[in-house]
Amino acid sequence: MKTWFTTYDQCPECGARFEREPGFFLGSIYFNYGLTTLIVAVAFPLLLFNGLADSKTLLYVALAFVLIFPLIFFPFARSLWVGHDQFWDPRTDVKERLP
Repeated sequence: MKTWFTTYDQCPECGARFEREPGFFLGSIYFNYGLTTLIVAVAFPLLLFNGLADSKTLLYVALAFVLIFPLIFFPFARSLWVGHDQFWDPRTDVKERLP
């Protein structure tokens, strides 16, 4: 990673391009959104129905979590997406490297 929200165009070790085509990282956004939704969808009812917090407090905590967690998890979601893609469709062609 260059910064928290930008990555290198290619791997410094092997030269493989990270973004195979335009819109490649859209999948990482879906992954990030799905994980955030899953965590809130599981944690909110568990905490609410076990009486650990009232609904108003949980709503504020969930709102803060939904706004902050995706920003923190963003680079990890991109890395996991590249790893997932590499696992299912390995880069073996020389054309997939930058000139």
